[in-house]
Amino acid sequence: MKRTIIYLILMVVIKEGDSTLSTQLQRIDIIHKISDILAGNAKRDDVSEWAFNIFDDDSLRLEDPVVLKYLKLLGAVDLPSSDRDFLYTDDDLRHWITEIESQ
Repeated sequence: MKRTIIYLILMVVIKEGDSTLSTQLQRIDIIHKISDILAGNAKRDDVSEWAFNIFDDDSLRLEDPVVLKYLKLLGAVDLPSSDRDFLYTDDDLRHWITEIESQ
């Protein structure tokens, strides 16, 4: 019993000391960025640049496939389209939020 408790305490200390935990990108961060675009609180090109900067940051580990998928999409959120202002519409962005929340 004593060894188990010591092992568990040691594992907690190791986990809390891991810097990737405090910098790990979460699904809610992606949802907030999308919501900021929809609310007019962020420009699409700024969010796209933010997404690219996340990819360039070697200190972050993108382990969640959902975060990775939508981060890639946010990198393209400012791309123009031939028949409308942007490739991805506000309806697309709302759909992304729904998809993230359901996974």
